[in-house]
Amino acid sequence: MSRSRRASLLAIACAAVVGAVGLTTPTGAIAAPDTNAPAGMHRFTVSIGGLRTDSKQNWVRLGTYSFTRDNKVYESHFHWSQRKRVQRSYTGVRARNCVARNCVVQTAGGFQATSMPESLSGTYTVDGSTLRIQWEGNGWEEWRVSQPFEGKLAKLTFLRTSFGATHGYGYGSNAEWDDRASMAEIAAFDHSTMEHNFHLWKTNKGTPYLDEGSGRPFWVTEWHRCDGDRCLGSRTSSPTEYYLSTPNTTSRGRRDTIWHWRTSLADGRNEYCYTGNSHVKPMLQVIDSDGGFHGWVAVEASLNQTVPSQGRDADDIGVFELTDVG
Repeated sequence: MSRSRRASLLAIACAAVVGAVGLTTPTGAIAAPDTNAPAGMHRFTVSIGGLRTDSKQNWVRLGTYSFTRDNKVYESHFHWSQRKRVQRSYTGVRARNCVARNCVVQTAGGFQATSMPESLSGTYTVDGSTLRIQWEGNGWEEWRVSQPFEGKLAKLTFLRTSFGATHGYGYGSNAEWDDRASMAEIAAFDHSTMEHNFHLWKTNKGTPYLDEGSGRPFWVTEWHRCDGDRCLGSRTSSPTEYYLSTPNTTSRGRRDTIWHWRTSLADGRNEYCYTGNSHVKPMLQVIDSDGGFHGWVAVEASLNQTVPSQGRDADDIGVFELTDVG
């Protein structure tokens, strides 16, 4: 090899080393994501609600937030309010051979729809750890952003809004919207690791209060697969029948729902499958960027439909999460 050829190769090698050193992230530092999205994550599942003890017009919203690289955000959601009296809906999913009674699972009115009926759009900024979303014609909201799983999952901690929300939960990643945990995967998951954090509006002899708490485990730690691939069942010592299913018989996205009721209430009405004021809890799965399952953000929208004399005093409405993020 000629001397000039060797010199040329040496120059190229030195330039490559210098370039590599210049691009290397220092030890312990976090490389800035090539996006403006919160913690570099673009798809979030969020539950949010306005819950006040001095009101009987409380509301909850369950939806998805999609953040673009150029500071735009698009949201789709379901909404329930004490103002609008909707009855429970049937998912069409029957719980066969899964411990709980053989019933068609119920959910909050409207959640069985094939798509989310309401939407918002706006812009966002991230200043340090604070995410601020400005919705077009619908006010603003702020969250604190953290990363329970570095580079895989971001967490939103509720701060404040201009439109009356008081509580909320949110998690995001870069998983696609059709990425979800199957019922088999959910049944196999260690549910004793799930933390149940909740803010629920209820009444005690007509006096409203917030039932709030945090801890583990959830009331159900063992789910049994039903026939098919859309439902799980369980029964607690109360005894209470528990069901976890997709919102309808065709959905493939992140949506799930929990339905539960005491068997004594059904028996008292001479019913095998309860049609009274059961608990209906729409949920959205939390999935990290590697496709890992971490639980749900969720709402309860159990509006009174069978005790007219109690009116809104018989409502249970609120937001909660079941997650293993710690």
